[in-house]
Amino acid sequence: MSEFVECQNCGRRFFAENIECPYCRGEQEERERFREAQRGRESGFAGGGGMFPLLFASFQMLLVGIAVLALLAIGRAALAPQRTLLALEAAGAAVVVVGLWRRKRWARHGAVVFILANAALGFLSLLQRGGMLALAWGPGPLALLVFLVPFCTKQARERYDR
Repeated sequence: MSEFVECQNCGRRFFAENIECPYCRGEQEERERFREAQRGRESGFAGGGGMFPLLFASFQMLLVGIAVLALLAIGRAALAPQRTLLALEAAGAAVVVVGLWRRKRWARHGAVVFILANAALGFLSLLQRGGMLALAWGPGPLALLVFLVPFCTKQARERYDR
């Protein structure tokens, strides 16, 4: 003959052989797992809070601006190579934005390539025009190097290598 005991905490009935209520213990373990997950989100990258999501979002907005400006500049470009380069710039920015937005695996590598390619273009324009005259174009792409650091971290690998 087995006896049942009613839990004082949750009101459920269980076998008297158990010292603790299995229902309350299971709920307590579930609450502990939930708290651990919350702490992980608050302290780390997974929860969406902190600096990295802000940097990724601002980089995406910057890429949208670059794509729009490149598309607008295509109409004003006088030479065919300039138009081709601007079209490649706009297309590359658009592809990387979509990849980052959808958190594709290749998007992080695409962003790094885009940043390095633009930095190389900025550096070459500084060298070609020489010093102060190229400041209107050169430092802009070189400023993208700020966004290179977040894409080379462990958090970025976790975010985009799913």
